[in-house]
Amino acid sequence: MAKKNKDLLREIAEEVDVFDDMLSALVELLEEKGVLTQKEWEGKIKAKVEASKGKTRFRDLQL
Repeated sequence: MAKKNKDLLREIAEEVDVFDDMLSALVELLEEKGVLTQKEWEGKIKAKVEASKGKTRFRDLQL
């Protein structure tokens, strides 16, 4: 059972890494095109994280 959980965690971590790479590439492209700056991007993320605090997430309902 522990090996199965470890394999699942590894798979999820790999998927998160891919999403991180994809998101980084998108933000870099938007910066290069002058659409937004890193500071604007970070501010947007911070605002979204703050806005979602205290809200019930679908994931919490499922688990």
